[in-house]
Amino acid sequence: MGRKYPGPWLTGLLCLGLLLAGALHGRAQELTRDDINRTIFEAERGLAHIVQLWKDLRFAELYEHGTFASQVDLSPEGFVHHMGRATRTLQCCWETIQELQGRFDSLHRVYVKARLGFKNKEFLVVRGQQRFVARGFLEEETLTFLIQFEDQRWRIDLFRVLALSGVLLELPGHTFPFFRPY
Repeated sequence: MGRKYPGPWLTGLLCLGLLLAGALHGRAQELTRDDINRTIFEAERGLAHIVQLWKDLRFAELYEHGTFASQVDLSPEGFVHHMGRATRTLQCCWETIQELQGRFDSLHRVYVKARLGFKNKEFLVVRGQQRFVARGFLEEETLTFLIQFEDQRWRIDLFRVLALSGVLLELPGHTFPFFRPY
């Protein structure tokens, strides 16, 4: 006895069903302009909150807003210790963070450009043979941060925060600074 195969119409109907299911699934994933704007707004607020924790010297809480990739390489105690040695802090009041501008990458990744005001804790002034330590040198920088949404919270790379704070991480016995491999 010969084996019966479904007719070409049944195969065509099955293919059409699969195409329609794929098209409908793609439509469900489309983002509206409101979704994109809301994501950008939330990421900008997330960065503003992170910068406020940084300015208030609440480093243990700031650690909890670090990306998981940076938390793998750095313990909470180590982060607090290194931030305590920082040579730069953030300026006061409205000069802390200004001109936030987000750029959408995906629902979980937004690049936020902002102008941050920094204050060096101290720097060395050399006049002839005399050396003086001056305090409070101010500067502003426009920076772009990758803000990632992980575990229901917007997060930042902790090593970027350390670098901007003037913290140089060095491996024992080496004279070069420690750089992350990724």
